Amino acid sequence: AKPDEIKAAYRKLAKRYHPDRNDGDAEAETKFKEVLEAYGTLSEPFKRALYDQDLQFSAYGTRATQEVEREKWTEHWDRETPEEREARKERYKRYAAGERNDLPPAPFKVNLTPLYMLGTIGGIFYVCVRAPDWFDAQSDPTFCDPAHDDTSVPLVRAFYDPVMDRWERLPEDVDPPTPQELYAHYRRSKPQLLEQLDVRLLPKVRLTTHRVPKTEAALASFRPLHAQARLHAASE
Repeated sequence: AKPDEIKAAYRKLAKRYHPDRNDGDAEAETKFKEVLEAYGTLSEPFKRALYDQDLQFSAYGTRATQEVEREKWTEHWDRETPEEREARKERYKRYAAGERNDLPPAPFKVNLTPLYMLGTIGGIFYVCVRAPDWFDAQSDPTFCDPAHDDTSVPLVRAFYDPVMDRWERLPEDVDPPTPQELYAHYRRSKPQLLEQLDVRLLPKVRLTTHRVPKTEAALASFRPLHAQARLHAASE
């Protein structure tokens, strides 16, 4: 029904059941109160929407356009028990007052949301910190192998040979060969080995010199180094 139709029906029924025209008629007084409550509900869009929704008229109140005859959505009233009828009237009174106690309770208190978030973040952080100990026992003293300063193997001076991919011994006070000298040596002695390598990826400025364990350094295969070492020893 349109608002004008509701208002006209309200005025008509209010005049019919008004206490001044039905003095001492208890039933008329009850009807008049029901008319007032019904008009209070149907005259406001929000309350009208709740009313329509409760009657399963529409999932969105009166904003949805559906052709439903009055008998279709009120026929169950005739099958109501007195208790159900009173419960329905009480429900309409609550709707008219803007109250709803038939909604499901909130799954949690919204005002405690920050505490829930902080608790969740804190729990995740704690698990991330403690997980290495729980699964791998990383705090255990035996988790890492003990470090030993093994002095039983002497260190020798060596340079890294990028062609042979190994460390080669280098006598004291003798400079390592330049990359060009080393590559020229391998072109003469092992040309097939040098052809397998991409020369563009090999060092071009200088070779790396370092002290490594004697067992990890091979004898130098670059002959001019030995000759230079012997000359240096003879001069001393």
